[in-house]
Amino acid sequence: MGSAKERLWMKIAFWSEKKGVGTTFNMAAVACASALLYPVTAAVVPTGYQDRDLERRFTGRRERRLPKGREAGFAGGLSPETLLVAETREYSVREGLDCLLRKETREELTREAVLGNMRQVVPDRLYCMVGSRRREHEWRYEDQGFRRLCRVMEAVEDCFDVVFLDCGSRKDDFTKKMLEEADLRVLNMDQEEELIGDYYRSLPKARRKTFFLVGNYFKDGLYTRENLERLYRVDPERLGAIPYNPQLGAASRAGRMDGGVRKYVSQWENAEFGKELGRTARLILKQAGAIS
Repeated sequence: MGSAKERLWMKIAFWSEKKGVGTTFNMAAVACASALLYPVTAAVVPTGYQDRDLERRFTGRRERRLPKGREAGFAGGLSPETLLVAETREYSVREGLDCLLRKETREELTREAVLGNMRQVVPDRLYCMVGSRRREHEWRYEDQGFRRLCRVMEAVEDCFDVVFLDCGSRKDDFTKKMLEEADLRVLNMDQEEELIGDYYRSLPKARRKTFFLVGNYFKDGLYTRENLERLYRVDPERLGAIPYNPQLGAASRAGRMDGGVRKYVSQWENAEFGKELGRTARLILKQAGAIS
């Protein structure tokens, strides 16, 4: 693969210094809007092995279990060894990140393997990585130095125009690596004064790679986009907002984020929420270099 200028794909990392500012929700909404409004193929991927919050925004899927648990198996006369074999067999056919992390070489991570282990959200346009069913510490112990996870990420990047990374508020080495490599870092915040001040005081050195995103945004709040642009002298092209929207929040919790966003596609210029989300998606893709 060539230099950054020769790459056909872009990596956009959503991150927050603090929890509870809606980073995953914001990224899911922007990714859906991007795939619905622009001719790009995109993937949404968490930076943790078992971080399945992102997956739930689109599928609401829960982990499969044995019908009545291990206790029922013992009650039914099954030995611990038999149950272990059954659980291992069930686990071995699971999909998603678990399957991709088991590939021993980069060559095995083909386009077919990658797409086959992701959920298709917007047909042929937006895909979501299926998170691991194993506990985080198990993979961290086995995948020393994040080598397997890095390999999977490289394979995902080769399959899409844009990869949206959900970094949450993580501060592990892999997240730091993804933030450093990203073509654009989207720094998530809420509309409270003290948090916004914190973000700007700790602004990353590479200002050109940073986009500021205010979630749960109220147009009539004290710190509007216009006020923030004036107070902190932020380029309007590097500041976006995701308005407060309880309907989309409910759709997201039910695993229907794509359907919730799709409702606004036909009214981007009329509904305030659609207008702000459409503007934010356009600016993020433009700042990352994915669109002109």
